[in-house]
Amino acid sequence: MHPWFLLKLSLSLLLLIAPMVSHAVLQDEIQVYDDDINAKGVPSLELHVNNTPRGVQTPSYSGEVMNNSNTRITPELAYGLGHDLEVGFYINSVVNNSTWNYAGAKVRLKWLPYQEEKGDAFFGGLNIELSNILPQYEESRYNSEARFIIGKHFDKWLLVVNPIFDQPLSQPYVHQTPYFNTAARISREVAPEWAVGTEFYSNYNQLGTGPVSWPGTQQLAFLTVYYDGGPLPFQAGIGKGFTNSSDTLTLKAIFSIPLP
Repeated sequence: MHPWFLLKLSLSLLLLIAPMVSHAVLQDEIQVYDDDINAKGVPSLELHVNNTPRGVQTPSYSGEVMNNSNTRITPELAYGLGHDLEVGFYINSVVNNSTWNYAGAKVRLKWLPYQEEKGDAFFGGLNIELSNILPQYEESRYNSEARFIIGKHFDKWLLVVNPIFDQPLSQPYVHQTPYFNTAARISREVAPEWAVGTEFYSNYNQLGTGPVSWPGTQQLAFLTVYYDGGPLPFQAGIGKGFTNSSDTLTLKAIFSIPLP
């Protein structure tokens, strides 16, 4: 597949699909996937932490645990397989009322065949994820995600878009059409190993169900700082929701833990 065709296809999907009603998803990581990928045989460990001081308090289904006043803590171990492939594994947990609760687990495979370092015009690929999440955090216990990765560096600027398709795999939800979400990042390097930027996250409903009112969707924007130096690379951001279905205030951080 020609790289420009992949770029045009993904951008066309963003423009053609109208906003639809949101659905519940465990907010275990808030991240735009870019061109970072482990080399063959190289492991890495990240710790994803996010908290919702002020969030939506009305459940979207019976028994749902809301983000409001909760903290999500998710360690992720990744390993480079070579041939532009990386595998990752997550353990999900939620801290509610000072109590740690196991929430589920996920495994993913990232494929990045187009890379600017190899002379391609932009970087692009796909991340496939399978999850087993407890029903109080996602209505369908078993789910899959296909996240496309399209981006480019412009001097000190970075632009990335992730069109995302979530497919429930549990009965009776397995027969539903996929849910469509997006994540995007615009950032600029401001000093060696430091960058600042804005990230946008939108959660929509099933494809083909038709457009509905904008307040029924989840729309969040984050101001984020990125640090790639030692001894502890990290990114941290503060996010605001812009619809009635979005959490009002969210704090997030990702720490890259050095391994021996």
